[in-house]
Amino acid sequence: MKKVQFLLTSGDSDKYLSEFQQLGLVHLQTKSVSEHPDIIALLSRMDLLKKTLAALLPYSELSGSEETHETLSIDKVQKQTSEILLDIQRHRSDIERLKKEEAALAPWGYFSLTTISDLEEQGILISLHILPKKAFQKAQHTNRHFEIIQENKVQVRFVEIRRAKSDENIETPLYPEERMGDMDDAELRLRLETHKNKISELEFKLRILSRSKRAIESELRKSELRLERLIAAKSLDSHANGYIQCLSGFVPISLFPELDSFLEDRNILPIYGNPGDYEAPIRLKNGVLVRLFEPITKIFGLPQYMEIDPTPFFAPFFAFFFGFCLADLGYGIIVIISALAALLFVKRRAFKPIAALAAIFGFCTVIGGLFLNTFFGTQIDAIPNLSDEIASFLLFRDINDAMYFSILLGIIQILVGFIIQIANKWRQEGLIACSQPLGTFLLLTGVVLWVLGTLEPSFAIGPIQIGSWGTQLGTSNRIGFTLSITGILLILLFNDTRKRIWLRPLLGLWKLYGIATDIPRDILSYIRLFGLSLAGGLLGGAINSIAIMILGTDPGFLSWVFALIVLLAGHSVNFALAALGAFVHPLRLTFVEFYRAVGFRGGGIKYAPFGGKFA
Repeated sequence: MKKVQFLLTSGDSDKYLSEFQQLGLVHLQTKSVSEHPDIIALLSRMDLLKKTLAALLPYSELSGSEETHETLSIDKVQKQTSEILLDIQRHRSDIERLKKEEAALAPWGYFSLTTISDLEEQGILISLHILPKKAFQKAQHTNRHFEIIQENKVQVRFVEIRRAKSDENIETPLYPEERMGDMDDAELRLRLETHKNKISELEFKLRILSRSKRAIESELRKSELRLERLIAAKSLDSHANGYIQCLSGFVPISLFPELDSFLEDRNILPIYGNPGDYEAPIRLKNGVLVRLFEPITKIFGLPQYMEIDPTPFFAPFFAFFFGFCLADLGYGIIVIISALAALLFVKRRAFKPIAALAAIFGFCTVIGGLFLNTFFGTQIDAIPNLSDEIASFLLFRDINDAMYFSILLGIIQILVGFIIQIANKWRQEGLIACSQPLGTFLLLTGVVLWVLGTLEPSFAIGPIQIGSWGTQLGTSNRIGFTLSITGILLILLFNDTRKRIWLRPLLGLWKLYGIATDIPRDILSYIRLFGLSLAGGLLGGAINSIAIMILGTDPGFLSWVFALIVLLAGHSVNFALAALGAFVHPLRLTFVEFYRAVGFRGGGIKYAPFGGKFA
């Protein structure tokens, strides 16, 4: 990546900005101009276009031809869509209100408000009442006429019928009245049907308007281009009383030939410079397999320009950690089959990398299941007539071996992290600056070698003969002691090269304290790999045991059905929990333990060339 500046005359800047946008190579350095009135107005218009497009999208598949009978401007389409949506919302609110009224009147059965009004004119009054059942039974109903409409264990709905002897002498209801409402059942149904018909008419209009979907999409794309050009134009630096304007950005070195050809055709002279660590954008360059893990890198953040991309280094660890956590041959087969089915049948291109990554995780889960001797919660070596070829893959049948192996993996990954930190320091600050991480690496390596020298030659982690390594090295204790002392000296003398030499040993003692507490803690954190695999296996075994208990000694048809339900439901839950943990915990080990060893800072800016989205 190189920093590049282009000097443009003010009269030609708009034309060249448009051509740079079409080129789609230069990542521009832009200013914070979001408060500019022109940008605010354009963003507001784009927001309205997006809302209009989202509102019309459900109706576009039903609209038929893309051609409209009447050509409407985008603004008219947007305005009519907003008005229609408001009308639909109003009708739906009315429908909800009417449905509530209908539900309130439903227990009273069908009645006509017109008939009730006619009876009132003849001096017969009808009122609706609700009482608790016990209160109704205790009430004195002498000289009162009641008709029970509905009765249940809790309450009684009833009607009181009274006669008005004269306008001045009207009997008052014995109990509080229930409101009848303004409409009877027939009118409610009529109004509900009217509102539904109105909504259908409005939705038909939306289907007609949705034929302008492509025009709206085209206008939205043009607006995005205008916004990008406007931000670039407002970010230009003016010189020579505004006659000369400077456009600054970054270009990958691999794209220089295409850029040079573009500049020569327009007689534009570029000024190249070295990018700063913090301002230069990042363009990750990884192979096909490693590229699948880049979304995991982006969860934490991109590396800064001068930092080494950690993706190729944590990718194999992450995949194996996932498989070691899930660690079930049966679950791994399910993941592989599901991932392959998604690759074959899911048409969305954006989903393909996720499915490919899932296939890698499934393959590693199969390996983890074989290593840890688990198949759907059952120990593989307990399966009758197991072939010798499969048995040879069951490397860690002893749970202690699995625990030691997870610690060994942690030591290896942390050592790899310190190697990357050494390389980063060398690239960024020079040879002296990498002395402190080199000292930490030598100290950790020396301690590991010293421990190897203290082990019995017969000590092994599964098939890995760890104890024999110390024997083969011969004087591993002495080598380890020498490396440790060298590492301690480097830490004491070069922990902070900005400080005076006589202050560094004091600071180094504090650094050594941090190393002595942090690194063992980080290494022991990798035991979670063993713990998750053990928990998943034990839970799977418990599910199998429950199913066997249901079957009993003489299983019948129902026993098989219930046992199958327990197996399917239990292993589904266990798989979901184990898969979630198998992703989250390797993520934690990567972002905390590994990144701490790497000294990862992150915060890099993604390479986003001007016009690259549309070029």
